[in-house]
Amino acid sequence: MAADNSDVRLPIVLLERSGVKDPVSIGLKNLATGLRPYVADRVRVVLRDESLAAEIQTWDAQGLMVFMWDRWNDLFRNELSFVERSLISELRDFRNRWAHQSQLSERDVYRVLDDIERLLTAIRSSEVSGVTDLRRESLERLWSAERGTDEKQQRVQLIWPYILCGASAFALTVAIVTFGRAPWSWMLSLLVFLAMMRVAWHQANRERRQGHGPHECSRCGRIVYSVDCPYCQPKTVPNSPDELKGITSLLTGSWPGVRSGESPSRAETVAESPR
Repeated sequence: MAADNSDVRLPIVLLERSGVKDPVSIGLKNLATGLRPYVADRVRVVLRDESLAAEIQTWDAQGLMVFMWDRWNDLFRNELSFVERSLISELRDFRNRWAHQSQLSERDVYRVLDDIERLLTAIRSSEVSGVTDLRRESLERLWSAERGTDEKQQRVQLIWPYILCGASAFALTVAIVTFGRAPWSWMLSLLVFLAMMRVAWHQANRERRQGHGPHECSRCGRIVYSVDCPYCQPKTVPNSPDELKGITSLLTGSWPGVRSGESPSRAETVAESPR
């Protein structure tokens, strides 16, 4: 392998040797753990084969996906859609490449974890939370690799809130001590300093958790490209025609069934009279 290849192009099976956990291996283990009870339950319900259901509890992810692919029409067609079938096909291909120590880029790793998360979500497995954490970590690595963010820039980005808030706290402390009366001025300046450091700490965590670039919203789970999630903002546009009609009527001063310049009694007469 060429020495100038970046870390994102290394075979994923070499990650454990370098002290980094193998996300594909962990994701496949979570996939197998989540699929075993689901596949075994389908075998018990449809085929009524307890021995096969017990044997399924020992299968790995590859065996489970091959079984689901071969027995799709008999066991899973009514439970899952063709979207999940395509996920199984893609995961089998990635798993074979991973098992034969082929190169998997960080894009491939993210794709594998995303497919596993979608498949586990479709079968309502509790293992999906662990895969979600792995996918978020892969997304951060992928964004850092494509953006080229170095460690020095990240440190500066995290230290900057402390510098700004520290300078503000120093200026306020000097003003309070100069024009205040001891010992209350010192107590007040200490409180101001602690408050500004807390603001800096919150801002640094905010930058580290939701910096620039794509990240997953902690509330709605969607991928966003800004610090504030646009999907979680309060709605300012009416959703239904009735809401829009009500707003228009409030702005124009007219209501349904009432013509401009007419009195309410005349409006009632118009509404009650046959057309």
